[in-house]
Amino acid sequence: MLRMEKYCENVKNDAYGGSIELVEDGITAIENELEARKPDDVMGEVEGYVDSILEVTSPILPLINMLNKCMIFMESYREEGVKPDVLREKFITFLETVREEQRQCVDKIGKIGSRMIDEGNKVSTFSTSGSVMEILKNAVQKGKKITAVAFEARPNAEGYRTLYEISDLGIPVTFGCDALLCKLVPGSAMFFIGADAISSTGEVYAKTGSYLAALACREFGIPFYVAADTNKFDTMSLLGFPIKDSHRPADEVTAQKVPDNSRIINISFELIPPSLITGIITEKGLISPQAVSLLMEPEKMNDTMVKKLERWKEESEKLN
Repeated sequence: MLRMEKYCENVKNDAYGGSIELVEDGITAIENELEARKPDDVMGEVEGYVDSILEVTSPILPLINMLNKCMIFMESYREEGVKPDVLREKFITFLETVREEQRQCVDKIGKIGSRMIDEGNKVSTFSTSGSVMEILKNAVQKGKKITAVAFEARPNAEGYRTLYEISDLGIPVTFGCDALLCKLVPGSAMFFIGADAISSTGEVYAKTGSYLAALACREFGIPFYVAADTNKFDTMSLLGFPIKDSHRPADEVTAQKVPDNSRIINISFELIPPSLITGIITEKGLISPQAVSLLMEPEKMNDTMVKKLERWKEESEKLN
């Protein structure tokens, strides 16, 4: 049974192959804790879970938005004097609603994205994304015969997971290291990536290597699409907060001894400028990067959560 301590360890180690399963497991871990502990102070307990997850997570917006929704839910019951067992059950029901909403968003993205793929297309992708996999799965279910290109990606060589998942759909995959982007991408009908956050100005925060993929697509005239539901839109950027960096330990990159006057940089995510992005496939449809801010709802940010995120960003800057 997944509990909060193990979940936070997984998040800290960047063990998830995409934000979809990250949120799913986060919901499961919170539910399991509440069922096992049955706390009298449900609000305090949930806020503690929010703090624990924020302490270890990168700027992965679906997760942060899920935590924001948890704070909003709890705030709505603060003055009502609901019994702990009743509030706990209401909150678990709420979490299941959030889980189902995410699944519906991914399903819609899969249907929209698959319509963009024609019979015989070669489709390229980078890193691991549940939304991209849903697009490819829908294309296969429609009987479209396509081929794919995928690449190694850090951390933990997660590109191999992408290779196996696409192959399991019956799609032939050509696979190579990240340095072969310009060799393998030409001839692709389109390139798909997922995203962990999208700023109000349309910058896409995705796994390191995605920027190079976007540049390669610009060079070869290949449309570059981002598959991301609106839960990945970073409302905090609309309020002036920059997306914080995601520095990882150097030993994930190499076991080699580094000279004392040198250092290894290991960053999991990077920002792709909107000028390189053809479009963003959301559950609301295909939009341009410039339209992102129009779909943001800053009024739905919980005040307590905003303060937590301010401290979260400040602590990150001290570490880096």
